[in-house]
Amino acid sequence: MRKRRFATVASGALVALILGLSTSRARADVPITEEARTHFAAGVALLQDPKAPRYEDAYREFKAAYAASPSYKILGNLGLCAMKIERDAEAIDAYEKYLKEATELSPAERQQAERDLLTLKTGVVTITVSSNPPGAYIEDVRTPIEGNDVRNAYGQANAPLTLGIRRGHHVITAHLEGYTDQRWEFEASGTTLPPHEFTLVKPVVAVSTVPETTTSRPLPTAAYVSGAVTLGLVATGFVFGIAAVSAHNDFNTVNTDGLHQSQAQSDKNRGQAFNIVADSCFGAAILGAALTAYFVLARPTVEHPIAATAEVHRGLTLTPTPLFGPGGQGGAGGGLAAVWVY
Repeated sequence: MRKRRFATVASGALVALILGLSTSRARADVPITEEARTHFAAGVALLQDPKAPRYEDAYREFKAAYAASPSYKILGNLGLCAMKIERDAEAIDAYEKYLKEATELSPAERQQAERDLLTLKTGVVTITVSSNPPGAYIEDVRTPIEGNDVRNAYGQANAPLTLGIRRGHHVITAHLEGYTDQRWEFEASGTTLPPHEFTLVKPVVAVSTVPETTTSRPLPTAAYVSGAVTLGLVATGFVFGIAAVSAHNDFNTVNTDGLHQSQAQSDKNRGQAFNIVADSCFGAAILGAALTAYFVLARPTVEHPIAATAEVHRGLTLTPTPLFGPGGQGGAGGGLAAVWVY
């Protein structure tokens, strides 16, 4: 029933707004700018949305209208919208000014405004928040028993901010670029909570450092050459060693009867020569192996530039929260339906 009453009054007020612009300056308490008229008309239209009143969007329009022309006649609608989106401290302030300055209210309208104001004051919990360092963006999220979360952003806490919030479960978050977000989760009860300061700290910088050069100990060419020569000498020594054994066998064969002394002597000389060559090869191979080992063990250390370096991560940055988050629709009190016209 209350929503229906609001829609009817708001609709009539919009018509009155359009028809009354020519005479509004004489009736207005402060000079009314065209900018204020535009925002005020937009706010009324948003409250008339056929699907449901768009309190959050209308709140922004009435806020802009009041900033352009601070007429008390805007405060009734501003207070209503602030109440619906749970910006209760602003709603209380708007209603108090409205009741003080709107002397032409009818008894029924004044009683409705007074009831809404009383309901707001009865249920509001006052809390002062600040940030160290100053300047953090403050956002509050209330989780009701039923329905969606109610979000409100309050801008930068350059100085301590006093908030009027509803009773219930809240999470207040402080955002500041270059610092880690800080969250305060609590149950709001009573009328006043102790002040809370968000102490912000910078995130730990994860740095991955890689040297610009790397070292190695490559084998020198001399080591390869001496190693190859050593293997060649060993192979040659085996060949001549086998030949020496063959010559010795030939000597034994022809020397059994004493009739082939000349051939036996030739085989003997040949075997001895092969032994000498084989021994020389093996001796040289030992020297070559020692020289190769020296080249390997004494090789120098060489520095090389690396192709790429690892990235250095500088931490996270943060994006400021928009001034107005999605507002809840659970309002307190009856809701003032009067829409004032310039």
